[in-house]
Formats: sequence, C-alpha cells, structure tokens
Amino acid sequence: MTVAVSGDEIPHPAILSTARRGGGWDFDPMFAEVAPTIRAADVAICQLETPLGATGANLSHGFIMGAPAAFATGLRRAGFDGCSTANNHTFDQQLAGVRDTRRIMQQVGLRAAGPGPDASHPGQPAYYRAKGFTIAQLSYSYTLDNTVGNTRHVPVQAPWAVSSMYDIVGVRGIEADARAARAHGADLVLVSMHWGEEQEQKPTDDQRRMARQLLSSGTVDYIIGNHPHVIQPCERIHGRMVNYSLGNALSDQTAGIVAYGGKKSTDAVQDGVIALVTFRRDAAGKITSTEKFQPTRVDRAAGYVIRPVTKSSNPSSWQRTSSVITSGGNSCGAKPLS
Repeated sequence: MTVAVSGDEIPHPAILSTARRGGGWDFDPMFAEVAPTIRAADVAICQLETPLGATGANLSHGFIMGAPAAFATGLRRAGFDGCSTANNHTFDQQLAGVRDTRRIMQQVGLRAAGPGPDASHPGQPAYYRAKGFTIAQLSYSYTLDNTVGNTRHVPVQAPWAVSSMYDIVGVRGIEADARAARAHGADLVLVSMHWGEEQEQKPTDDQRRMARQLLSSGTVDYIIGNHPHVIQPCERIHGRMVNYSLGNALSDQTAGIVAYGGKKSTDAVQDGVIALVTFRRDAAGKITSTEKFQPTRVDRAAGYVIRPVTKSSNPSSWQRTSSVITSGGNSCGAKPLS
C-alpha cells in the first residue's frame, strides 16, 4: 500500500492571481503534470498551509494566508485524499477560517488532520483505508498563529487547539495520540510535523531528537516533515522512516527573501518532492517500508505549474533534491522515480 506525501501548498497572491478565471478560479493547470503521480498512490496527503474560504480582502497578502474554496477543489482533482492543517498559518483567518477550512474540505472529499472547529471535535486523527490497511494521520505544529518567539501560545478562541501543538503536548502526548489511534483500529500511524528552521537543509537537533524518540517508541510508523521550505533528508530509525522536510509543493517564494531569523532563501525554495512510501505486511504481520521520490519544481514563469523534475529536464534541481534526500548514507534506501 503506497502513500504519497508532498511539501507545503502555499497560495501566495501571485498564485491566486494566476488562477483567477473571470468570476471563478482554476488551479488544475498548476497540478496537471504531477497529478498522475499523486493519483497513482493508494492514499495521497498534502500539507495545506492556508485557511480556506477567503474572499476579497481576506485572500493571501503579506504573511497572512487565505485561499478560496476552489483551492481545495484543485487539490482534490489533483488526486489528494486529505491534508494536514496544523501549521503556523492555521489561524490566519481566525477561528472562522478554521471552521470554513474543515467545512470546505469535507464538501470536496478531503480528510483533515489538525485543529478542529470546536471542543467537541478536536480535529484528529484523519483515517484512511486502502488495501487492507487502516491508516491514521496526526498533525502537529510549533505554532498555530505565528506568535513569534512563543511556541506555547494557544489561540485564545480555540483552547482545544493545544492538542496540535507539539511544544506543549510533547513526544509523550503524540505517542498517546498514536496509541489511541491504534486502539481504534489503525494499522499504521503517520505523523505530520510542521517543524525545523526555514531555509535550512539540515534538520535541527530538536527535529532529530523528536524523530528518534517517536520512531523508537513503536507507536509511529512514518513522520512527514514540512515547514523549512527547502528539502531535508530522509532517515530510517529503528526500521521506520522520517522525511524531515519535503520542501515547497506550490509557492511563490523566490531566492533572496528573508525568513524569520534573518536567513535568506536560495533557489532551492522552488524545489519540492513527492515521497511515495510503500508499506508491506508479511504473513507474520510485520510491516516494512520503502521509499521512492519524485523531485518537483514550480515553474513560476509558466503560470506556477508544478513540474516533475528529471535528471535531463532540470539537472541542477534534480541533483539538489536527490543529493539532499539521500544524504547521510541514505538509510531510507530512497530512489528517484525519474
């Protein structure tokens, strides 16, 4: 059973402007070239780094994210089955944005893992079923509302959202959520982590520590990393894998922008990767995993089309992505699709 996961989906203003079609929106051309890879997986999960339902002045501007409902339609038509929603932009449109996002995702057929709309619906895990596997996805972030310098600030409107903040719930809290998901029938637990340092291609000590603790616990099968906006390595720990960061799937970030902390971005911010992780269960019930990956890059000049990258189509991007994914000895045994 193969799960496809991708990097950050960030509808910056220029992307929204490009997708505008009269009184509506069309994001299909942006996903058209990678859609076959996404659809080929048994389950496909994205990282949705924007609230949905925004209109007019609430659309993405500056550091505030907001996308129309049509963005969810574009993701679903591309082949995604669900998304993680815990990230530093979750509350950019306040609690109304969280509720609209959940409602819209449900309407188009996307599952969501992340902060829920109210205390009675905490928001996770999301469950998927494919080829005899029941998969639970959990989603956590270092912050939910961009409170700079305070990773323990819980959105006042939604105290229940604390359950999606890993600096507060800690590794033990994530493990408890994973055990609860297994008690409800999950064969596999996937954890989406919005973590790390922006523009940094090496995982931080905290990323490595949390990955080691979670994957060594036996409660988590795979960690899906996002947020740095550049690709970071894949690592196998106690037989289980972590992709520390999958880069940007769709964004208008460019070389030279200054991230939090003052570090300038490089050309690598338009690189992304679709990781295809295949889980196999033998006759004794033991589950193993392998990974293939498809490098991608956003073609800003051609209308923000996400292009699959091959060794011949874009040698520098392909080499950059492949070398980072497989760095440190390639304990994942990850292999490029093309």
